[in-house]
Amino acid sequence: MSSTATTAAPDRDHAGPGPAVDATPAGGPGRRQDLVLAAGAALASALVFLLVRGSLIDDAYITLSYARNLAEHWHWGLTEFRTANTATSPLNVVVLAAGAFVTRDGVWGLGLVFVLLGAAQAWGLSRLARDLRLPAAAAAAAFALVLLSPLMLSIVGMEMTLGVTLLVWLTVAAVERRPVLFGLMTAALVLTRVDLGIFPLVFLLTSRPMLRRAPVAVAVAAVAALPWYLFSWFHLGALVPDTLVLKTITGSSWGPWEFLNGPLLYWRAYPAAMLITTLAAGVGGLALVLWVATRAWRRPVGAGLGPLAALGLGGVGHYAAYSLLSPPPYHWYYAPSAASLTIVGALGLGGALLRARAADTRPGVAPRVAVGLVAAALLVTDVAFVFGRGVPWEQVPITTNWATAAEYAAVGEQLRTQAAGEVIASPGEIGNLAYHCRCDIVDSFSDRGALLPAIEQGREDAGPLMRAFLDLNFAHLDTDIEAATPTRALTYRGGPDASGTWPVHSSWLGPGALELTTPAS
Repeated sequence: MSSTATTAAPDRDHAGPGPAVDATPAGGPGRRQDLVLAAGAALASALVFLLVRGSLIDDAYITLSYARNLAEHWHWGLTEFRTANTATSPLNVVVLAAGAFVTRDGVWGLGLVFVLLGAAQAWGLSRLARDLRLPAAAAAAAFALVLLSPLMLSIVGMEMTLGVTLLVWLTVAAVERRPVLFGLMTAALVLTRVDLGIFPLVFLLTSRPMLRRAPVAVAVAAVAALPWYLFSWFHLGALVPDTLVLKTITGSSWGPWEFLNGPLLYWRAYPAAMLITTLAAGVGGLALVLWVATRAWRRPVGAGLGPLAALGLGGVGHYAAYSLLSPPPYHWYYAPSAASLTIVGALGLGGALLRARAADTRPGVAPRVAVGLVAAALLVTDVAFVFGRGVPWEQVPITTNWATAAEYAAVGEQLRTQAAGEVIASPGEIGNLAYHCRCDIVDSFSDRGALLPAIEQGREDAGPLMRAFLDLNFAHLDTDIEAATPTRALTYRGGPDASGTWPVHSSWLGPGALELTTPAS
């Protein structure tokens, strides 16, 4: 079977040679399917957000602080007191700022955006399944597996809910051979995270039809993305966010752990969450291996599924690129690979079996039952894991924070009165504290002056190519910014015997305490 995406003359739409793709218009019942799945996804997303709302990780609050400051003050910074450029995802900040503007609250604004993105993601998956003549159940399973993934639930508020939605629609654009939509999704992806540009590159390199349409797609992407990069370069002093320095080229405090071996670290700390996440992505990885090993694009059962394989290859490429760069193993860095392979597993492996009847190779009952049982087992395991942690959650399944979200919020709210007018040195985690204290709390994430030494050190340690990039990236940076001088300091002590004003606890570090002190002059 083949794509329903376009009325253009058929050509090959997948990696490698194979059958051409038919072109027949989509019907009304398919539109209703899209709406039903989108509505169901919106409801499911709303329920999930209520579950996780009180357990967001600290880096999510960094983004929320940027978004609230943009919505309330038209100010780009982690706090309203200083301009900064440490928001990794500019587009996510803008989208969340729109949500905060509508709801007049950053967290509830996130909830609104989360629900809308869930609906858009399911709509795209339904349309993708319809284009590829796959069952609606496969699209529903793909959405549910991504939504309930312990990894994805652990990073609500971060940019990957937006990123996965854009990846789905990028795949739709590739299947339907729509270069303008492909270019817009490419621009949105690189504005969400620069590294997500790997995915459209893989699509172009593995799809002859899209490669022929590349000039249009690239031109649209450039026009759409260039305004932000020019604004960032001249006004914020850098083409890309400063987190490039903070989290990639500066020294790591993770000891022997880096991106490549990071999953082993999380397996030790959170085996159940990692097992569930890995199983769902592993099915997609298996489907991708079978696709390549059997040269499935040459078979009727694989006709038109090339863009889906390209999505999985993009996930593999993203993992390989990060492994070469060797940044610290922040758990949200694994989301592009895990989510894309999970979608490939739900749509690809099961879908290929179910559409085999189109090639007169109807699979027996046993294979179809086996596929259904695998999907059901994964979903039941996800649901059991989600509700087995209690409702609502106090902490997400995978976290590296030093305190719970509620503990940080309580400290931040007390700092608002106890340290009003002070400049407070952060203990090392700043997002939640900054969001709730609305105070001048500083470290390299909020204070550009404090970051300048790290930028210079990164430049000195970099190789010739990276140094040339850093010189270009920071060509318009104001290097005369002075670092703030804290008048108070919030310090963290770990261990069961730690004492301080605010006892805290996390599943990552165990017990500890926070204390507000006065730095020695």
